[in-house]
Amino acid sequence: MIAAYVQNMWNKEALELFQDLQNTPLKPDAITIASILPAYAELASLREGKQIHGYITKSEFGLNTIISNSVIYMYAKCSDIWSAQKFFDIMLSKDAISWNTIIMAYAIHGCGKIALELFSEMRENGIEPNESTFISVLSSCSIAGMVDEGWEYFNSMERDYSIVPGIEHYGCMVDIFGRTGNLDLAKRFIEEMPLVPTARIWGSLLAASRNNGNIKLAELAAEQIFSLEHDNTGCYVLLSNMYAEAGRWEDVEKMKCLMKKEGLQKTIGHSTIELNSKTCTFVNWDRFHTETNRIYDVLDIVSRQIGEDIYVHTISKFRALDLVKKKTNLPNSHSVRLAICFGLISTTIGTPIIVRKNIRMCKECHNAAKKISKVTGREMVVGDSRIYHHFGDGHCSCGDYW
Repeated sequence: MIAAYVQNMWNKEALELFQDLQNTPLKPDAITIASILPAYAELASLREGKQIHGYITKSEFGLNTIISNSVIYMYAKCSDIWSAQKFFDIMLSKDAISWNTIIMAYAIHGCGKIALELFSEMRENGIEPNESTFISVLSSCSIAGMVDEGWEYFNSMERDYSIVPGIEHYGCMVDIFGRTGNLDLAKRFIEEMPLVPTARIWGSLLAASRNNGNIKLAELAAEQIFSLEHDNTGCYVLLSNMYAEAGRWEDVEKMKCLMKKEGLQKTIGHSTIELNSKTCTFVNWDRFHTETNRIYDVLDIVSRQIGEDIYVHTISKFRALDLVKKKTNLPNSHSVRLAICFGLISTTIGTPIIVRKNIRMCKECHNAAKKISKVTGREMVVGDSRIYHHFGDGHCSCGDYW
């Protein structure tokens, strides 16, 4: 039942069932642990992740390679790439999945070059790469912006390892081309690929078009996505945002009407930060936290330091809510910034500030986070729906593309 819940993305129910199991005379075995760890990876806080790791260590399940691989993945998804690497290093037995997991861990944390170094180390250790390995490797090439290397790895799959590229590998190549602005090449690559493009493939082209400001190509990609998935909320939202940035307000309203017709709603963004064994959640323009005044004091200060003017601190929460309705695109008080500011006043210097966001981080907040890391001298990690961004000294591990 736990495995069934996890496979169907009912992770919360899986965790509740696992907790129920622990209150019975029965004891979890290795299969139980291996089944529940993906749920911890998707939902749990880092604190809870460390607790299940401690349970695994005491139960001696840590010697099981399958469970060890899941622990690496769990730490990576819970924002702690350092613990993932540490656990990988002490593993007594590493298989191809172990290497695939740590390579992908660095890829989703925006550290593409380190991931590729690990791939070289994997081959030096005599471990044969498989299909999953090359998904991790090609994702790393995308993160690192390495087009030539990506082409080489893609071509080497069939040439050197007799692995026929699958739809995920083609998707990674589209990501690579899009990252470097080669939109025409990405489009031609999709049109000439031997497999039928999926919504995921067209979604990669749509994201690349958005990052490069190509509305015409974005519309083409969106048309293909809608023909495959007419209820793709993210596609509507992304295209609407592009229209808004271009000042095409009639098209923005058109997207809203289409979403309403399909019965779709935009996902409400929120950011969470874990402090003192408690998880605090913020939404845009949030004014209901007990430390609201201090948070906005800090937000005022850092906004001025990074060259932004913020004027919402002295506005009542009711007036702020009225402004939200009129100017929902204002990034000054987005949930990520509020969570970061709360982290600044609640953690000691030298401690990384770790924030998780349920949707993609906006460009404005990404740029602001880089500047805040510079002026405060603090290291910050923000995990959004795509990757984890490691901010430090004015830079981000993603290289400003995600």
